Amino acid sequence: MSRRALLASLCSLPLMGCQTGETARVRYRVILSALVDGKPVEASTVMEVRYRRVTHSLIGTGGATRLYGEALIFDLGGKGAIFVLPIQHAPHASSSQVYEYGILTTFGIANSIGSLTDVDLAKLNNAKGRQPFHLYKTSRLPAFVSFADESNPKTIYEIDPSELGRYFPGVKFTGLDIEITNDPITKKLRDRLPWLRTARDPKIFPRDPATNRRPYSELPLSHMMTPADFFGDGSR
Repeated sequence: MSRRALLASLCSLPLMGCQTGETARVRYRVILSALVDGKPVEASTVMEVRYRRVTHSLIGTGGATRLYGEALIFDLGGKGAIFVLPIQHAPHASSSQVYEYGILTTFGIANSIGSLTDVDLAKLNNAKGRQPFHLYKTSRLPAFVSFADESNPKTIYEIDPSELGRYFPGVKFTGLDIEITNDPITKKLRDRLPWLRTARDPKIFPRDPATNRRPYSELPLSHMMTPADFFGDGSR
């Protein structure tokens, strides 16, 4: 169980004494930029992440987050579409949060979610402008996926952003930016992928047969996916 989940569980119990301290809210636009047949194209989605400091819990002072929004849809016309998920996927690892951490470092905050200061929270609440997405000291991005057939979730596959042209000839990734905004949170993914309205069973995505299961660390992202991975935890 993650520290965030543990804090949420403890705070839901009676008489635990969990208290919420200072909070911050960041409404932002995720902007994907690419060259499509030599022409610059952008697509975006609006999300929001909320940070809060938790005090007097059984494990001391910490922090928690809540993410609202959904995967970014980047239409490539007749070439297909890319979906930028609100999770990251490092090689030989399970998927994990991405914007909750990435917003901090994108706007110059070095402290972790569990150790945000009053100055950090004020900086988040007053963030402005557009910045290249930056996740700590890595070059990792949110996970990119596509479908051979959008009506069939079992046709999902992961994409390496640095090699978009290998999947979609004539397409080149040029950047992912974060821009502070007051626009409404985007809500159009369930119309684009109607099976997300009712899908709860993770087996709608590819899975190894029971007789030939690989170690979890060797699975491709497509074999780890659940419908919830297309949304922030506050929008599921």
